[in-house]
Amino acid sequence: MRWSTPVTAAVAALVVTASVAVTSPAYGRPTVPAAGSGHQLADRLERATRAAGALRHLRAWQSAADANGGTRAADTPGFAASADYLVRRLRLAGYRVTRQPVPYEYYRIDTERAVALTTPPEPLRLLAMTWSPTTPPGGVEAPVRVLPTSRDGVVDPTPGCEPADYAGLPVTGTVVVLPRASCGFVVQEQTAVALGAVAVLFYMPTVRPDNIYRAYLFDPAAISVPVATITQRAAGQLAARTAGSEVRVRLEITAHRARAVTENILAETAGGRPDRVVMAGAHLDSVTESPGINDNAAAAAALLETAIRLAPHQRAVRNKVRFAWWGAEELIEVGSLHYLAQLDAEQRRRISLYLNYELIASPNFGRFIVDGDDAEHPGVGEKPPPPGSGAVEKVLTGYYGSRGLAYETVDLYSIGSDHWPFADVGIPVGGMDGGTYQAKTAEQAARYGGTAGEMFDRCYHQPCDDLSNLNLAEFDRNCRAVAWVVGRFATDVEDVLAQRHDA
Repeated sequence: MRWSTPVTAAVAALVVTASVAVTSPAYGRPTVPAAGSGHQLADRLERATRAAGALRHLRAWQSAADANGGTRAADTPGFAASADYLVRRLRLAGYRVTRQPVPYEYYRIDTERAVALTTPPEPLRLLAMTWSPTTPPGGVEAPVRVLPTSRDGVVDPTPGCEPADYAGLPVTGTVVVLPRASCGFVVQEQTAVALGAVAVLFYMPTVRPDNIYRAYLFDPAAISVPVATITQRAAGQLAARTAGSEVRVRLEITAHRARAVTENILAETAGGRPDRVVMAGAHLDSVTESPGINDNAAAAAALLETAIRLAPHQRAVRNKVRFAWWGAEELIEVGSLHYLAQLDAEQRRRISLYLNYELIASPNFGRFIVDGDDAEHPGVGEKPPPPGSGAVEKVLTGYYGSRGLAYETVDLYSIGSDHWPFADVGIPVGGMDGGTYQAKTAEQAARYGGTAGEMFDRCYHQPCDDLSNLNLAEFDRNCRAVAWVVGRFATDVEDVLAQRHDA
């Protein structure tokens, strides 16, 4: 799950308050829960699947992180241990499991450090952006320039996006510090460099000023100077210190390209029509800085528990169900992209739909369901969802609505995850996300409960994303939801196929 898509909310008071970067969200209206849905397998799986079972898997994956430096990132022993556990459980349940090797190239960071040359010198916590240019040998030393986010009491909604934002602020030969804004890292970096900046340090405006997030550069060739992130608190401290005198920083980033191999774990039912494959997936890896229990072990565990509960019925399902646990999603969908690249056109055509799940136990949760028909968010995303996605959305929203659970729909591209590659090749997609670093609005708190003004997940991509970082009641609700939706499509994809064929 990533935060590299443009921020659409203004940087007002340096707090992100938008709901998953979505305008005009469509809210579900809960109805009275039905006694039974009429989908027998789905109902049976819903009754059998609980957080209590899925928690066994989360404890195993927490142990894998604890024993391996606090992370389960791709190409680490923590990920390898997580994958081994997953495979054991699937095989015990009776599945034939595929461990698909996924070769990839990545940015291996050797050095990332910065220090404010005050008296005494103060280290700055720093995360180099993935694919950032490196510093010269010995690093860069230069004065700091912290870009103001307001002038004369007027908040700038897009700081650093235009040269005029730097009016009166000498930039030549400096390290610029500024918040991430809606125009994106590349535009902000290029604007600062055109004025003479030798490096750029970004911070993410959130309600948790001590959080820090590593960002990914999609177009490294567009960046010409070292770029990294620091905490919002550190940026504020630098702003205060530079108000009365010059402060210099020393910055050093060294890295190199490296090759590695991760893996996708795939398991499918023995029965079911092979020309009507229902896929459900979640990424297994964490970011390097976190054990990744809510992001995304929780969803991976819900899928595993669903697979275990489905196993006794796997020869009787009408449609083949294929579960996928992706490697290196945090390096931008490496695993799912590789999987699809290995399929020919006919193999892709046989996939009726793909379901994706992310952060399903966020402590201050929301319920964000992909807008599959583009009805609620027309023209917001990069392109419309593939035909058939509207029918997938209807099943997910119907489940939550029929059980009295509020939800809202979001644009397909507002949630960066493994459904993107499937949508890009025309496979109908759907899914659910529980919320990341955005702050819950008062309206959302009234609908879901929880705390307005606090992040959906305060530990998103942070070391504290561990077993204590779960809303267990919401985790239980979503485990059941995952199971029911998988069971429903295991027996009926006619509505999805009808939309797909009509198009």
